[in-house]
Amino acid sequence: MNNYLLRCRSLFKTAVNKIVVIGNESCDLDSAVCSIAMAFHLQCQPILLGTSHTRDTVVFPVLNVIRDELPLKTEVTFYLKKAGIKLDALICTDEIDWENETTLNIVLVDHHVTKLKQNVLGIFDHRPIDSNSQLNVNAFTTIEIVGSCASLVGREILNNALLEPLEGYCIGMELLYGAIVLDTVNFSKQADKAKPLDYEIAEKFEEKLGINKDNRKKIREELFKSLVAARSDVSELNAYQLLLKDLKIVSQHDQIVSLPGFPMAVQDYIKIPDQSEHFKRFTSNTRSNVVVLLGMKVLPDGSVRRDIGVIPVDNEPLAARIITALQECKETNFELEKLNSSESCGGTFFQQHNLKASRKQLIPVIKNVLSGVEK
Repeated sequence: MNNYLLRCRSLFKTAVNKIVVIGNESCDLDSAVCSIAMAFHLQCQPILLGTSHTRDTVVFPVLNVIRDELPLKTEVTFYLKKAGIKLDALICTDEIDWENETTLNIVLVDHHVTKLKQNVLGIFDHRPIDSNSQLNVNAFTTIEIVGSCASLVGREILNNALLEPLEGYCIGMELLYGAIVLDTVNFSKQADKAKPLDYEIAEKFEEKLGINKDNRKKIREELFKSLVAARSDVSELNAYQLLLKDLKIVSQHDQIVSLPGFPMAVQDYIKIPDQSEHFKRFTSNTRSNVVVLLGMKVLPDGSVRRDIGVIPVDNEPLAARIITALQECKETNFELEKLNSSESCGGTFFQQHNLKASRKQLIPVIKNVLSGVEK
């Protein structure tokens, strides 16, 4: 796998026919490993690419994060290193001149809406279809609601790969396996993220990777704990870096809503030293009108706690509409309980008792609110 990645890095500027596989801008573990495993698979078995693939085509995985911010993705760097992947062999998004790469084709994993202007050849995603998306009808598309996009990529690999070269595919399966375990909260019934396909692909990976049936429960538990610990290890990050660690931004009608996700409770985040100054820097750099803070804390017993903070930066009416929409949402009952500390940071804070609802369910609500904002 390292040989493949190093070859990609050395050929990116000189290759004539280039295809990039890229995850979403949060660059969480699921997005990162899907881009690597899918790119490797498409390079080895380019059936899905059809006539877009020629003898001199190179398929490149690209991490959707700038190089300087890659260390913020602590669970990503931890697991890639654990798999023996050299971080300097990877290509980050700021290392590509997107404006001048006009003939570049892209494959999207773990998202299906992109700001990139390049031609979209294919999509693998596990979130609900965005009503505003304009999917390329000629692209190969797999969009299914499952716990982890890694399960969709894994199914494609298991069904259509010859699993040669073996070493590269073994590392790819190992990476995807970790993402499935993490995204499904280790198949927790309480979190209720896992779908039948997640179970199926995880079990097939375990078989391919030689994990004995008697040891699978223990292996999953140890893997999950190590990934949660790595994701939660923010000891070296300040309050500004935490806002960037797992960030999504929704914009429409000249209004920007930032949605940082934390591996801790929001109530813990707002107590970090110098949090207020870092928050102001963040809102200035992102030009956010409203910030929605999303906290998820995994307790030692494996149970999950979620909380939310809605902070108006310069648009209190928009923040109020977002709060009302979340409280009255019919598609998903977030079960929000207002917290007494609601005046902290000038925002409104809630405990979220529906632990199954994540940012995937929240973003469509934000988009619906923004679509009603007058230009």
